[in-house]
Amino acid sequence: MRLLKYLALSVLFTSTVQAAGYDIVLYPLSFDSEKSSWSLGKGKMITNRDGYDNQASFTLDSKAIVFSSNRSGDHNDIYRYSIADGKYTQITHTPDESEYSPTDTANGLQYVVEQGVPHQSVWLKQSGQVRQRAINSYIPAGYYATHPEVGTLIWARYAYSLYFEPKGQEANEGHFTVANVGRSLHVIPHSKTFSYLAKKQDGDRQITQFDPAQKSHRKLVSLDSGSEDYAWSGQQLAGSPWIFNASTDGLRAWQSSVNDSATAQIGWQDVQTLTPPSLSHQTANRIAVSPDNRYITIVWSRK
Repeated sequence: MRLLKYLALSVLFTSTVQAAGYDIVLYPLSFDSEKSSWSLGKGKMITNRDGYDNQASFTLDSKAIVFSSNRSGDHNDIYRYSIADGKYTQITHTPDESEYSPTDTANGLQYVVEQGVPHQSVWLKQSGQVRQRAINSYIPAGYYATHPEVGTLIWARYAYSLYFEPKGQEANEGHFTVANVGRSLHVIPHSKTFSYLAKKQDGDRQITQFDPAQKSHRKLVSLDSGSEDYAWSGQQLAGSPWIFNASTDGLRAWQSSVNDSATAQIGWQDVQTLTPPSLSHQTANRIAVSPDNRYITIVWSRK
């Protein structure tokens, strides 16, 4: 009943997303270890057209970007953009389905397949092979985060709630974790924990750590006026990881202390004011950081 309650809202949401225009901009990113500060270089638009180009993420080798794109007007496919030569490769071509949220993993490319309301789930495609289910649960998965040793955190599309499927668990919808959650889910670097955005009744939006082993939830930091989308620094950064977020003042970063008993007391650090890449763009939202921390992508919405 919880999932069916939001069916009508989901249909409206899907129509809205497909009608909107988004572009992906790639920025050089650098970290000054002495000053413990980040800086951005000049951005390069890797997409620049009316239409849906969104949900970018980096490949494990940091050499390419995979993203969801609607170029037919009827459905979304996954594309790959090579940073070195600027070439595009179409990964999926499914006229009757749409693919979202691509994530490169050691076992292949994971992504969400929408097969028609309410059927959608997380799938895995290895090179040269037929795709296979990446999770066992039949909960309609809108977004997800997978830790290869632990399991998958699933955002239920119609319920705005999280479910956690432990690795090896049989299909089961009894893994409810928490309600009133935003879409941005991540594995926290150098840990076996996850992060999600908790939406509180008083309006506060808190990036929260979830530890499946302890079944515990711990607030990390509030977003205040920032976008509900955020990203962690890449796995190759030594020390405590950072969270990146776009706010009304620009790109900002916050260093966590997820491996300590107390949350870091330092606040958000301003990285750089963000200027829309053209007069046709207005708002920065989704962010992704390359594993080697040399690049960051920002998705800009069109006017």
